Amino acid sequence: MTKEKPSFFSFDGEMGRIDYWGSAIFRSFIGGLIFFVCFALIFRGYFSSSYEELSTAITQWSSDHAVRVWLLAEILYIFLLLPITWRRWRDLGPRLKKNWLYISVVSSLMPGYEVFPFVGMQSLIITLGILAIYPNFKLFFWPGKQYASLRHSKQP
Repeated sequence: MTKEKPSFFSFDGEMGRIDYWGSAIFRSFIGGLIFFVCFALIFRGYFSSSYEELSTAITQWSSDHAVRVWLLAEILYIFLLLPITWRRWRDLGPRLKKNWLYISVVSSLMPGYEVFPFVGMQSLIITLGILAIYPNFKLFFWPGKQYASLRHSKQP
């Protein structure tokens, strides 16, 4: 019997460490490409202008529309990276508790300083960012069930 790979947006199944890295790089490239196309369409009138004019326009636009940029980034994260994060968490099994996964996901969904310039919100963003180091480190570097099954199958 052959195992079928889950679909691109599926939360089902497990994902090993190397597969997670490759998929995260590929999906980040897709997200960056979507951002590039959106910004190229928005600033297409500035392509023939000087660097100073383009820089001023981007700075002004990003401060005026920070919430929209944040929402686009969150939608892309939910559709592109959240499914593989969940599959990787399943591969880790009991090595990463679900609460830590929630902290990692909430931290990645938090806005930047430009969106909510309130001291309390900024301190929450920093705190969650620091707490998210641990689960993200485990997601990226800890071996999971797939590694154990490969290692077990290679031993005589």
